[in-house]
Amino acid sequence: MFTATQSIRDIASGHASAVRVFDRFQIDLCSQAEQSLEGACAELQLSVDQLLEKLEEAEAQESGAPVSDPADWSLESLIQRIVRVHHQHVRRELPRLVEMSRKVAAKRGHRAPELHQVSDQLELLLADTLAHLQKEEQMLFPYIAHMDQGVLPMEACFRSVSHPVFLMMQEHEAGNSILAEISRLTDGFQPPPWACLTHRAFFDGLRAFQQELRQHIHLEDDLLFPRAIEKEAELGRGRE
Repeated sequence: MFTATQSIRDIASGHASAVRVFDRFQIDLCSQAEQSLEGACAELQLSVDQLLEKLEEAEAQESGAPVSDPADWSLESLIQRIVRVHHQHVRRELPRLVEMSRKVAAKRGHRAPELHQVSDQLELLLADTLAHLQKEEQMLFPYIAHMDQGVLPMEACFRSVSHPVFLMMQEHEAGNSILAEISRLTDGFQPPPWACLTHRAFFDGLRAFQQELRQHIHLEDDLLFPRAIEKEAELGRGRE
């Protein structure tokens, strides 16, 4: 539980969810790092109680787990979970990390030139991932949702659902490769001893994003996609 007397540094350290809240309320992690939450709120004319509530809500959401086993969900429920939780997380968090990468590279790139490479890799990941989400939501997921209702769509731009599934899984691997390269460049998201709070929060955010993305990809590659292929066969067509 967070308190009003804790410093911004103490709250932000190791809590990617808190960093997102501070960003939203325009609390600067560097210039206000040593201030108490109460002091920062007074300076910015914010409600301490409201900010504490937002911090607790964000932390609860970060650590929350589904109340049931996703393997038992319908295909449509899986899709809804993926889009509403995981796709929205990518759309919210990845642009924020890209912006943080630019700031950190601009301020600390002279001491750690690899930060410029990290920023470039994140830009690439953002562009590729947003295009990937669009393909899933506009092409593949509607097809699977129709099958979940017992209807095999007659019009599609692919002969079998296995074709776009294979493509999406390849793109997942490409995204994982970019994150692996970022992890290599940052020594496993470990900030140097001289790193400022923003630098540390950026690396914490990268680590949290990678962990969340693994769960996201697990739901698709290991649960949704195999069941979609099985459902298409059950309905009588693997349109090879």
